[in-house]
Amino acid sequence: MEDNLDNILIGAEDMRDNQQRAKYAVQIFWVIVVVNVVAVASGYLQLDLLELIRDNGDYTDAQLDANDTRQTVVGLIQTLVYVSSMVLFVQWFRRAYANLERAGINIEHQESMALWGFAIPIISLFRPFTIAREIANGYVAAIRRSEPDYINPISKTLMGVWWTLYLITNVFGQIAFRSIFKDETVEQMITSSQAYILSDFLDIPAALITLNMILQISKTEQHYANIRLNQAVKLDQ
Repeated sequence: MEDNLDNILIGAEDMRDNQQRAKYAVQIFWVIVVVNVVAVASGYLQLDLLELIRDNGDYTDAQLDANDTRQTVVGLIQTLVYVSSMVLFVQWFRRAYANLERAGINIEHQESMALWGFAIPIISLFRPFTIAREIANGYVAAIRRSEPDYINPISKTLMGVWWTLYLITNVFGQIAFRSIFKDETVEQMITSSQAYILSDFLDIPAALITLNMILQISKTEQHYANIRLNQAVKLDQ
């Protein structure tokens, strides 16, 4: 009896636990929020210093060195956090998509597209969103086969805002990054700093929206996994 239940629950074609991955993904996006609040504050301090230099105000070499050190440290932390967030998000996202197929729900693409959809030019502009929508709709439809009155906790508006902000923040991030290579005058450095402040600021609501979407989809995924668990237990009795 116990072996039979194990085969049902953890067989190769059954759903795999995704709650821990969701937890890690949510945590890293909270870290992004905190880091970007710090980055915006640091950016304003640099902007004030640059405007002081432009206006021929008084400043010291120590102030310049402290600013460069602070901005370098913040930039390195941001890079590490962003790389970690991409890895953790895709790990969660890919398993959530693969679990649909493991649960016997048809999916439109290979589960690897939950990863490569972010990287392939042109396709990356829409594929992750369509897969996220497919994940959400798939779990809700599956739950409603057992619970017809189940209320969908996943906001379609939230998902639309998530993807819109994702695209916008990527555009502004590219603009801010490219502005670095034009930093030949103080005015250009001021413009670059302003671009980075805006980019860092936009990343804050983007991260908050993303972690909320993860929570909503994860809640639905776990609800369906619990239904399957209960069904498996009843079959084994």
